[in-house]
Amino acid sequence: MSHQRILSSRFNMSLGFIPVIISIILCEFIAQDMSIYISAGVGVLSSIYSIRHKWTHIPQIILYCTTGMLLLLSVTTLFFANYCPRFMFPLTLEVSAIIPPFIIYLNRKRFLDYHVSLAQKCGKQLFAQGAEATIVSARVILIISLLHFLIISFAVLVSYPLGNTTCYILFYVAPPLVFISGILLNQFGIFYFNIVMNRTVFIPIVNTKGDVTGKAIASEAINRKNDYINPVIRIAVASHSMLFLLPRSKYCFFERGKIDLLMEGYLIYGETLEQGAHRILRQTLPTAPPERLYFNLMYHFENEATNRLVYLFTLDLDDDSILCNKHFKGGKLWTFQQIEHNLGRNFFSSCLEYEFEHLEAIIYTREKYKES
Repeated sequence: MSHQRILSSRFNMSLGFIPVIISIILCEFIAQDMSIYISAGVGVLSSIYSIRHKWTHIPQIILYCTTGMLLLLSVTTLFFANYCPRFMFPLTLEVSAIIPPFIIYLNRKRFLDYHVSLAQKCGKQLFAQGAEATIVSARVILIISLLHFLIISFAVLVSYPLGNTTCYILFYVAPPLVFISGILLNQFGIFYFNIVMNRTVFIPIVNTKGDVTGKAIASEAINRKNDYINPVIRIAVASHSMLFLLPRSKYCFFERGKIDLLMEGYLIYGETLEQGAHRILRQTLPTAPPERLYFNLMYHFENEATNRLVYLFTLDLDDDSILCNKHFKGGKLWTFQQIEHNLGRNFFSSCLEYEFEHLEAIIYTREKYKES
């Protein structure tokens, strides 16, 4: 799914451990069976709320697992009153609560693939996001729990029998801190992720009609050339019935070195077509008159190297002096006769060869209109 799989860290799934934290804290003040009943009730109510809003919220998979575990312990207390010593109750809850995330993490690929296929069938990306978020939260909580268990093992090996203070810290204080720190670390991850995403450039994913169906990180769109269609703006610069062409940059992933139009760039997610064209124009020819920029053609272009929906613009220049730029190395004005003579010789870019007939007709008509 890539980042089109919108990274699940946008929601802190580890909040699903809150009922366990409530139970551990309550057992310090009331009977442990009552603390389980209350926390199970909190989990059930939270799960019902989440399920009722499943079409607008990410499914709370960890919350459902935690609630199920607490309900199972609630049933156990009805048959075995002293199934767990009081001093071991917080640690028992910790172990019980991390078993479902542990199972999910061990089977994370199958778990994720199932929810991705479910999202595709239902048309709800939230299912896939919930699965990713669950795996992220499970990984964090498992690392912290493993650290806790290693500390307990080390303490037992070094100073058995353990003192009252050590037992209290390891078996009463540490278990809720495991879940609280897991929530805080996940929240910090979300905060950092949002900062990174705010600085990341996205480009739209579109269909052949130009309707936006998603978005992708710009760098990823280049690497995954044919997985989806991205909108590309191309601007042909015309002056005195000629086209300004130059070799494509050596850094281009697509047909580098071939002769092509002066300007080309991705439309950025959230931009209108006009905004995108003006942005590209300002970046390349900041002094060019934007009112002389005209939209001409939209077409779908796909080959082994790229899959793009091209929006073709033309820029009319009466004064071609702004084209005398040291950055336009190898660029020059071409007559249509010169271009036509070199068509089909693997000299021009594929897009330019496709666009040539249309550009010739547009520019010829425009020049005739000027003369009249």
